[in-house]
Amino acid sequence: MTPYQTLPNPPNEVSEGAILARLVDGIGFRYRIATEGLTMNEINFRPTEESMDMSQLLLHIYQLISWTSTAFKLPYTTKKEFTDFDELRIETLELSQQFSQFLFNLSAVDIEKVSVYLKRKDQHFPFWYLINGPLADALTHIGQVNSWRRIAGNPIPRISPFNGEAY
Repeated sequence: MTPYQTLPNPPNEVSEGAILARLVDGIGFRYRIATEGLTMNEINFRPTEESMDMSQLLLHIYQLISWTSTAFKLPYTTKKEFTDFDELRIETLELSQQFSQFLFNLSAVDIEKVSVYLKRKDQHFPFWYLINGPLADALTHIGQVNSWRRIAGNPIPRISPFNGEAY
């Protein structure tokens, strides 16, 4: 079964790892909704000549999640290339799910040890930058997927990312 068919139930207790895991679950669930039912028309869609096309945007989302999970040292081998959209979609959803499960049990001490390397600055940053950086960026790009597919004539299914229910 494809990950994030439903929005996972929230944790019973608040912890540092559980909060980050829930953020990743939100990304995974929103990604699943945004990419469900895409056709080649939308996958090849590009709103302007200067922008990425949808397939490039989807690869970028995968790379953002991959970069973040690597900073947390998730024991997962990310891919560099994909044969088609379906493989990229499933890999993104599976990576998100495994990353969420990994984050769930992390303590504050574990999280404080995380740093992310930003190549263009040749500098390491604490985990906080992963929240306002690649994780927030992934959400922004998922919003772009929703907009672009609407522009291309194939709006997203009517499912609430708030509670995971159809409306």
